[in-house]
Amino acid sequence: MTQPQVVVLGDANVDMVIRLPDRSSGTPDLAHSIPQLHGGGSAANAAVALARLGVGAMFVGTVGDDGYGRWVLENLGREGVDTHGVSLVHDAFTPMVMAVIEPNGERLVLVWPQEGGAHFHLRKDSINRSLFGTATWLHTTGMCLRASPAREAMLHAMELARQEGLRVSLDLNLRLESWGLDDTTRRSFERAIERCDVLFGNAEEEIIPIAGEDSVEAAIIKLSEEERTVVARGGECGAWVATYGETFHVPAFQTEVIDTLGAGDAFDGGFIAASLEDVGVREATRWGHAAAAYKIGQVGARGLPSRDDVEHILHKPQIVD
Repeated sequence: MTQPQVVVLGDANVDMVIRLPDRSSGTPDLAHSIPQLHGGGSAANAAVALARLGVGAMFVGTVGDDGYGRWVLENLGREGVDTHGVSLVHDAFTPMVMAVIEPNGERLVLVWPQEGGAHFHLRKDSINRSLFGTATWLHTTGMCLRASPAREAMLHAMELARQEGLRVSLDLNLRLESWGLDDTTRRSFERAIERCDVLFGNAEEEIIPIAGEDSVEAAIIKLSEEERTVVARGGECGAWVATYGETFHVPAFQTEVIDTLGAGDAFDGGFIAASLEDVGVREATRWGHAAAAYKIGQVGARGLPSRDDVEHILHKPQIVD
């Protein structure tokens, strides 16, 4: 197994994916609507994305001591992700995400249990400098910032990684439609943003709300503060980027939409993998788009590309406004 270059901290779960049939042309075909079990979790997905791209990745987090939890660990191991940083918890379930996919590829996501899942049981005393080992990058997501003790563990890990000289990235994963944003949670996200070098998020659903601005451009400038890179993903509209005083737009790639589940996680993996090769923020964003474009054409959040897949898409046309 490749020595970890990226530590990915956060949530892991199983995804139960159900594709709704197209009812527009008479009797629906139910052959493709059989529920499918996939690995999931925004952090775990990003770790697998990196491993598929040839980057050594370690996943750090907690799963339940249950059938789903053991399945998650075996699945990550098969993908080449180092799981030595994973702990089993005995008093909480590994979450299951029900992902209902519309015929146009858009999805409705429901989480069980809604509260108290195993991913919230990560403790601060489980995070130490030895976890970072050979790593040069820490990536995490906002999924575990909503409850203690995981919230404190995440913030501690981000601070410790900065002290160790690692670059730190955060994908917001606000999920406002499910959980809203109370004052305590908002402050947790603000503290996490202060600790990151790269911030990812959906332009309309995450970047604008957390910044409290009226436009994507104003939001990325505010969140960047000329001391971090902010990437606001806009799906087929491309991505808006603010990085150390510079702002620009990078168009997405043309692709057939099958399933958008996990597209943001794929983008993060592509962006980080490219950044580790010092290709520059603009090109790293193109890598992110390419990884997301491939994933969107596959079923499930783990329909992730290899390096060859990404390099092939990089030569395809980008969407021009």
